[in-house]
Amino acid sequence: MKEKYLAVEIKGEIFVMNNNDELGGLTDNDVPHTVIGRICTQGCNTTCLHYRGGTCPCKIMKDADGILIHVFVD
Repeated sequence: MKEKYLAVEIKGEIFVMNNNDELGGLTDNDVPHTVIGRICTQGCNTTCLHYRGGTCPCKIMKDADGILIHVFVD
């Protein structure tokens, strides 16, 4: 299964996590979290096809480290 990267809110902060190991760890340990949506790309920047084409439907957010991310909000 190919990993997807998700924006996950934990205690008011946004973290980028993969849908396999990291998100499973939150669930297994009963950590309260909210999945905001799928990340456009792991490191969404000017190499993103949606961004370059001017058709990015994503919401721009900052993660807990202050890095801009593009999120497909469900």
